[in-house]
Amino acid sequence: MKFIYKKDKNSDTHWIFCESNHAPFIVLSTINDKYTNIFYDITNYHLALEQISDDVKKLYSVYIEFCMLSDPVIQELFDQYYFFNLIVKSEHADFLAGKLYDYLLFRLNESKLT
Repeated sequence: MKFIYKKDKNSDTHWIFCESNHAPFIVLSTINDKYTNIFYDITNYHLALEQISDDVKKLYSVYIEFCMLSDPVIQELFDQYYFFNLIVKSEHADFLAGKLYDYLLFRLNESKLT
């Protein structure tokens, strides 16, 4: 499982699974009928968090521009020191969370090689 919804009763189990398998922890939470928040955590690993955060921010910026999203709550995300929350259209949430997991796992594995 690449991600879990916050309201899922297995959230703690998923966290433990991610920790034991050195995988990114991603949790989705519904904001409203239009938006879902994607939160990821990779802070327990020896990574360049600022670099990954900046890279995710760049990818997210392209998504925001492509989908023409301009909600003020989205703009506030860019004030995060580490870019660990992404607000996306709810219909895109599962797909983007899965792709974010793949990307972060790639970066985790890449860091093991260096």
